[in-house]
Amino acid sequence: MPITKPHPVKTPIREVVDIRKHIARWIKSGRYPINSKTQFGRVVTLTRGPAWKTLREIEADIQYFFPETPDTQASISARLRDVRPFKHGLVKQRVYYTSDRGTIVHVYRLVPVTWLHAQIEQEAA
Repeated sequence: MPITKPHPVKTPIREVVDIRKHIARWIKSGRYPINSKTQFGRVVTLTRGPAWKTLREIEADIQYFFPETPDTQASISARLRDVRPFKHGLVKQRVYYTSDRGTIVHVYRLVPVTWLHAQIEQEAA
């Protein structure tokens, strides 16, 4: 039995494929080097992509993939606030839902600016 219930925010499969393509281009471009030895780099590395994650999930991922440097939810939240499209080529997206217990839960992801521009152009057409 999982410790926490999975959140209900899901990403459509077409969107997953598109975001992954843009993430691959973003990495390949080399314009935005991310050092995973820094706290900011760890957060970006684990949050970029199509999957929506709570701060608790990001914290657990960091503890799993980088056990020597665990980060708290407060510090992860601060690093997410530091993300800038013009500096990092990524945009923070946040949505929220009400849990079964009645609390508001925020979920986050970082997506490439290029994907966001493509979405806007597609909707305008």
